[in-house]
Amino acid sequence: MLTYIVIGICILLLLLVVYISAKPISMGIEARRNIKDSEKDGQLNDKNLDDSNIDDVSKLKISDEISKLNDLKVKGILTEEEYNKAKKKLLD
Repeated sequence: MLTYIVIGICILLLLLVVYISAKPISMGIEARRNIKDSEKDGQLNDKNLDDSNIDDVSKLKISDEISKLNDLKVKGILTEEEYNKAKKKLLD
């Protein structure tokens, strides 16, 4: 009898873990799909650009990356030193 109770508790805990982890896993899968889609769109757009627009696009991408870095710094994920290193790497 005690064995059945222990097995039942284990099954309930397993179901609880699956239920709790389902949302973050689905968010990760969706994020990966979005990255792949944006990479495909970026590759198509880059092929259609002429030389005069390439510099403008690269500046926009750099400014977007710096904005993302700044958001990470504001949230406390990056330290000031890490932010400055990453920013310098982008600008060089």
